[in-house]
Amino acid sequence: MKKDTTAIVLVHGLWMKPWTFFAYKRFFMAKGYHVYRFAYPTTKQDFNKSSTQLAAFVNSRPQKTVHLLGHSMGGILSVCTAANIRKLGKMVLVASPINGSKVANKMKKTAWQKRLLHWAATPLSQGVGDARPNRPCQMIMGDWPFGFGRLIYHFDEPSDGTVSVAETQADWLTEHHTIQTNHLGILKNKHAMQLAYQFLSTEHE
Repeated sequence: MKKDTTAIVLVHGLWMKPWTFFAYKRFFMAKGYHVYRFAYPTTKQDFNKSSTQLAAFVNSRPQKTVHLLGHSMGGILSVCTAANIRKLGKMVLVASPINGSKVANKMKKTAWQKRLLHWAATPLSQGVGDARPNRPCQMIMGDWPFGFGRLIYHFDEPSDGTVSVAETQADWLTEHHTIQTNHLGILKNKHAMQLAYQFLSTEHE
């Protein structure tokens, strides 16, 4: 792989901003990649519009190969956008509830909590549906159960405190890794970054 012709687009999660990926940006730039951070209003804009904007953003990058790396809702957005991306590349999902979020489903039942999600309520509660990324896809998930989601939903299964491990599993994933971290801690977890780098730098069928 020629890294001067390869880029990574980082897609942040719910209520977050591009700067939350500062550790990943620094890590991958040190590895020689071009790194871009995609910004979108997670709750104040229709999900389909965000998907259209992400596809345009990725397709407009000058590099031949553009990988996507999405955290939580950013991973759902990446999967649902993949069919409209013309660039070659892989996808890394970080703690993304691709099967739908129990926390989001619980929040939808309470008026004020549903308002907190607004446009994010449907994609988070439903996951990716029938969407499948047309590229190799890795999931990295935490199993340290301390996070915001515990205030909303009680998990009786392994979770990162906001998303359960089961919510991140699918037979179409090329790889699935579970590491010791929580939902926000994974954004600065060196093990997660190294797993993502190994996946993106390895040839896959």
